[in-house]
Amino acid sequence: MFLARIPRSLQLALAGAVLLVSQLSAGPISLGTWYEFSYELPGVPATGCQPNDPNGSFCGPSFGTPSEFLDAPPWTFSVGARGAFFTVTDAFLADSRFEIFNNGVSLGLTSAFTPGVDCLDDPQVCATTPGISSAKLTLTPGSYSITIVPTQGELGVGFLQVSNVPEPASVGLIAAGMAALTFAGSRRKKKEVRS
Repeated sequence: MFLARIPRSLQLALAGAVLLVSQLSAGPISLGTWYEFSYELPGVPATGCQPNDPNGSFCGPSFGTPSEFLDAPPWTFSVGARGAFFTVTDAFLADSRFEIFNNGVSLGLTSAFTPGVDCLDDPQVCATTPGISSAKLTLTPGSYSITIVPTQGELGVGFLQVSNVPEPASVGLIAAGMAALTFAGSRRKKKEVRS
């Protein structure tokens, strides 16, 4: 009944505004997924990638480890009781460095880069390539609202990922299981030799 009294043109304008705001608002980050962001100049906050972020640059998908385009910052997520790792890495030719912020407070900088090093566009490879600027931060439980600002470098893309911290008990159980299998295998070989 209420909508019947509002002119159709105003209804359409309101619906359009709601859709626009929902598209421009930042979305949550899922654990274990690599996300791609874009940046233009030092001191100018990084953006997501088009079409997910209309203000972002056009990005290409990774030809290595699968990744997704980020939407508009800030990028939000929650960390559970065990904590989490937060990884940020440059991509392609090493020429950029980033400062990472949570709710406007600096969490630190990515490592210095070595000019001339290239990791192409695979975030997993880039995060572990010496000479590529990257950081792996340990986060405590809580809510995070992340922005990234390049301190060096122009026009490029980078990647970020939030991942669970492995449970110490799980690592110990896996190691114990591997040791038991190795021991059982060596006993079987000894029995075969005796026969």
